Amino acid sequence: MRIKVNKLEVVKDNFRLGPINYTFNEGYVYAITGNSACGKTLFLQSILGSIDIKKQMVLYDEFNFYDNEVEIKSSYSYIADKPLFSDKLSVETILNKISKLDSRFDISSCYEYIKKYNIYKHKKIYELSQGERKILLFGIGITTHSNILVLDNPLAGVGLIAKREMLSMIREFMDENKIAIIVTEEPSVIKNLADYVIVLNNGQVEIKEDVVELQERYNNKNIEDILISILKGGEEDE
Repeated sequence: MRIKVNKLEVVKDNFRLGPINYTFNEGYVYAITGNSACGKTLFLQSILGSIDIKKQMVLYDEFNFYDNEVEIKSSYSYIADKPLFSDKLSVETILNKISKLDSRFDISSCYEYIKKYNIYKHKKIYELSQGERKILLFGIGITTHSNILVLDNPLAGVGLIAKREMLSMIREFMDENKIAIIVTEEPSVIKNLADYVIVLNNGQVEIKEDVVELQERYNNKNIEDILISILKGGEEDE
């Protein structure tokens, strides 16, 4: 399956995203990055069918959200930036609810993963640190079987050991039939994981390019320096 974005334009609260044309192909990891409030979340919401757009603007193969919402949403697993459930609930209650709602979710594997970071079933969400909440969300998403993995700032606030394992698990998830899309502001994630990077600035695409080719074009400069240069409107070195 591939995701095709066709002349995507979204206006929300006086902010305009697009137009964007892009195709996410199987077998690759894509990073979406840029400054705060540049349109990353809006772009992600469009890809996930979370906001109203014209039906041909985002296609999964040839399917659109208006006619095939259930089928499309069963093809991806989404790891949100923040919990989408009440912080008064326990980990056990949340995982049991997800298990009942989504047959793709492997609750045993999720428990096995989060237990390594001392996240136990009796704990309430409000008792978890920011990093532990991120680990819980990642555990839910990565153990929900799908062909498309969508992650919104998954590593923000996470410790070094957990971060390394997350990156490793995303690599293990990938094969020639799968797609991973990661919204991130961390250059190390782009350098160590992504095949392609999309750089947004004020709702417009500044760069959409193979990460290796981008670094070569900038004479193999540090990826963070390259991104800063792009966002400041600089040209690559001669």
